[in-house]
Amino acid sequence: MNCREEGKLYFQKGKYSAAAEAYTEAITLEPSDAALYQNRALCYQKLCKWNQVLDDARKALELSKKSVKAQYLLATAFMNLNQLEEAEKAFQDALVLAALPEFSGYKESIEQGLYSMYHKRWEDEQSLAIGQDEKNKLIIDDLINEAYDLERAKEDSSGEVGAAERNRERRRAQLNEIYERVSEKRQESTIPESLCCQNGHWDPVTRQPINPSQVVKNLAVKAVIEDFLRENPWAYGK
Repeated sequence: MNCREEGKLYFQKGKYSAAAEAYTEAITLEPSDAALYQNRALCYQKLCKWNQVLDDARKALELSKKSVKAQYLLATAFMNLNQLEEAEKAFQDALVLAALPEFSGYKESIEQGLYSMYHKRWEDEQSLAIGQDEKNKLIIDDLINEAYDLERAKEDSSGEVGAAERNRERRRAQLNEIYERVSEKRQESTIPESLCCQNGHWDPVTRQPINPSQVVKNLAVKAVIEDFLRENPWAYGK
């Protein structure tokens, strides 16, 4: 049994480190074989060694520019390394390759990877926005306290009591209400039923029965879905 076959056998048994080592030996014997780098990248993917996946996917693409699997692995590595701009481009390039008839079977996996990347981008943006909101809320609360101190000093000099505290509580309530609305707006909503895939033979918009021979591309529905995703990026991959 040669190194390539050993690598395949180890991979099938779930022994990914051993498989990677076997493919490394095979590469020393056949350094120009793109499939070997691609296969080793698959091992590293299972081991979550994303920098190694990146290196091997790049090498595989150098040797075979039309390797859709290597392009997909490259995109996946970029995504898991949080290099999302590079991941998006790599997924798009993979989709171009998947348009070729011999690679059409990869299209669904690539699209799912792209949607996962979009969702991850949304999560990262949300995390940053929430952190910034918390900082801004603290800054505004400090300003509310400063206003309270000024108003309280005026109360001491004028003999009025209570207005400063009421103003502070009113302003804090307004602040909390604003941020509650912001938080609610960021929450995942419900995908309209008309945009969801349904089991059964009927038109997704009219709900009228149809048979497979009547199915055609609905560009209007596609445009509606794309608009919905632009406004609700949390829905990618759902």
